[in-house]
Amino acid sequence: MVGRLTLVLALLAAASPAASQTTPREIVETADISALAASPDGRWIAYRIEKPSTATNRIDVDWYLVAADGRSPPRSLGRLGTAMLDDAGVIIAGEAKWGPDSRSLVVRALVDGRVGLWASATDGSGFRPIAGGDSDIEAFAFRADGALVAREGPSRATIARAEEAERETGILVDRATDLAQPLYHGALINGRPATQRFSGDWFDRAPLLAAAPRRVFLYAAGAVEPVAADAADQALLEPQPHPALLSPDDLPVALRTALEARGMCGAKSQCAPGEQRLSWWVQRSDGSAVVALHDPDYRQTLFGWSARAARLTRLAASDGQLSGSRTHYLPCAVAQAAIFCVEAAPDIAPRLVRIGEGGSKTVISSPNPDPDSEGLLAETIAWQVSGSRASGVLIRPKIPGRLPLFVTYYRCSGYLRGGVGDEWPLRALAANGIAALCINSVPSGAVGEARYEQGMEAVRAAIELLSKRRIVDSARVGMGGLSFGSEVTTWTLRHSDLLKAASIASVQLEPSYYWFNARPGRETFIENVREVWKVGSPDESPDGWKRLSAALDTTNIHAPLLMQLPEHEARLSLELFSKLATARLAEMHIFPFAAHIKAEPRQKLAAYQRNLDWFRYWLKDEIDPDPAKAGQYQRWSLLGLKKEEASTARTQRSTSAISSNRK
Repeated sequence: MVGRLTLVLALLAAASPAASQTTPREIVETADISALAASPDGRWIAYRIEKPSTATNRIDVDWYLVAADGRSPPRSLGRLGTAMLDDAGVIIAGEAKWGPDSRSLVVRALVDGRVGLWASATDGSGFRPIAGGDSDIEAFAFRADGALVAREGPSRATIARAEEAERETGILVDRATDLAQPLYHGALINGRPATQRFSGDWFDRAPLLAAAPRRVFLYAAGAVEPVAADAADQALLEPQPHPALLSPDDLPVALRTALEARGMCGAKSQCAPGEQRLSWWVQRSDGSAVVALHDPDYRQTLFGWSARAARLTRLAASDGQLSGSRTHYLPCAVAQAAIFCVEAAPDIAPRLVRIGEGGSKTVISSPNPDPDSEGLLAETIAWQVSGSRASGVLIRPKIPGRLPLFVTYYRCSGYLRGGVGDEWPLRALAANGIAALCINSVPSGAVGEARYEQGMEAVRAAIELLSKRRIVDSARVGMGGLSFGSEVTTWTLRHSDLLKAASIASVQLEPSYYWFNARPGRETFIENVREVWKVGSPDESPDGWKRLSAALDTTNIHAPLLMQLPEHEARLSLELFSKLATARLAEMHIFPFAAHIKAEPRQKLAAYQRNLDWFRYWLKDEIDPDPAKAGQYQRWSLLGLKKEEASTARTQRSTSAISSNRK
C-alpha cells in the first residue's frame, strides 16, 4: 500500500510549475501577486503570492519582503494559510499593514479555518499569531503609538448554533432569502459550508450573522490581554471608499487639471474613445503623488505629480496593467525612491516590477513561466462597429492557415487566462489550434436589447476582420461568456448564424429569474430590471420578456450550448436548459458551493477542460482519446444534428497545435 505521505508528495511533484501555460491545469495554477505595502520609513515593500493548486485544491499564500532600494533579492516570510474569497468568488487581495516604527508587518490571514492576525519582523524570522481565536478578525488598524485595533465577528460556535436553529425551526422567507441557493450551508465561507443571505438590494451576499453586533479590541504593546476599544479607536476601522469608485473629482484641482491636459477623461464614465481613464492615485506626505491612467484596452501609464512645482511627469507605461493586484484600480506601492507594481499584459504573466527614477523598470519577482516560450501570438486589435471603436486581445498559434475561432465578450485586462470569470482556457484553446479572441465591451450608454445588439455586432465585425486577414474560418466560430458576457452569447446564438457552438457560465433572463427575486423587500431588484432591461414583470411586459429571454425563444437556437453554472444560478435557468435539452441542444453541469465566479482550483480545472473538449469537438471535429471521456463524447454525438446525420469524421487527436513536431 502506498503511504499517505508518499502519495501527497507524488501529487505535489505532479503539480510543480510547468514550463508554459498552455494546458488547463497550468492556466488554473497561474500565480497572482497582491497586498503590496510600503513601510512607513520607505525602506521595505511587503507582498504576497497566491498559488492555486489542483493537487491540494487550495490557493496557498506566500509572503515576501524586498528592500525598496532594489539591491537585494526578495526575502521569504513564509507560507501563511490560504486565500479568502468574497461572496462573488473573487480572491480578496491580501491585507498587510506596517507598524508605525517599520519594524513589524501584520497581516490578516485564513489559517486552518480561522481568520486571525499574524506578525513578522523584517529579519525573515517568520510569522507568529497575535490576535484571533474563537471569532474571526474582520478588520484591523494601527494607532499612531503602535497599538493595534481589531474587530471580531461572532464566534464560530455562535454562527453554527444560529444556522442549526434555522434548520430546525424553519426559515422565514424575506428580502434576505436567496431561494435559488440551498438555504442551509449553501455556500463555502472561509473554507467551511455555511449559510448565506442577501445583504443588499441586488445579489450581494453575506454570512448569516453579518448584521450581529461586533466587538472591537485594543491590543496595546506590553499588555497581557486586549481591552475594549473606545469610540476614537473604533473610528480607525471605518471602511474607506472602494477604490473602484475613485473619480477625477476626488483629485486635487491642480492635479486633475494637469491630467485632463494629458488626455484624461474628466468624468467617471461615458468618456470619449481616445481619452484615458483614472485608475488610482497615491499621495505622499509632501503633497506629491503618483497617478495611474488606463486606456480603453486597460493599458496603464504612471505619472508623477509635484505639487510644489505643479508639474506632471510621465514615469512608466505598460502594454497591460501596472497596479497593486490583478485589478487595475488597486494602487501600486510607493516607496521613497521607487514604485513597486504588479505588471500583467497579454504577453506578460503577473510579475512584480520596480520602477525607479527615470522610469527604469526592473523585474523583482516572476512566479510564472514566460509566455514567450509558449509558441503563441498575443496581440491587441481594434476595429469599428457602427462608428464606435471596439477592441480586444487575440491569442493564436504560430501556424499557417485559417483557424477556428473562439470569442468571449466583456472585459480583457491584464494577463488573459479565461476571460471574465476565467471559464475558457484561452491559451489552451490557441495551443490546440483554435484562435481565441477576448473582446472588451463597447462603451456606450445603451440599455436593454441595444446592449446585446451592440455586443453581437462587435462579434460580427471582429469575425469579418479576422476572416479578411485570412486568420480565421468564419464557418467555425464558438462563443462563451459569464454574466453580461453570457447574455451577449445567448443573444448572438438566437439572433445570428455566426456560431457553431456556445458555452455559458451564468444565469439567463427568464420568468423564473424574476419571480425568484421579485417580492416584498426586494423592490430595488424590480427597479433595476425596469431600468436596465426596460421591462416590468413577465405578466406586465410579456412581449418584452419574449424578446429578452432565450428561454422564451429556443426555436431560434440551432447550435449546441454547454451550460456550466453554480448551483444557485442553475435553478434560475431551468426553463432554458429543459427546452434545449429536450431539443437535443444543451448539456448542463452544476457546481455545488460555487459562487458567481468559480474559485476552487479543481472546479475551475473541470470547467476549463470541458470547455476545451467542447470547442475542439464542435469546431475541429476532434476527440480526446482519453477512455475516461468516452461517455462525454457519446452524449455530445446526440446533440445538434440528428443522430443519423452526425459526423463520423471526428478524429482522435492529442497533438498540440504548437507542438514542436509541427513546422
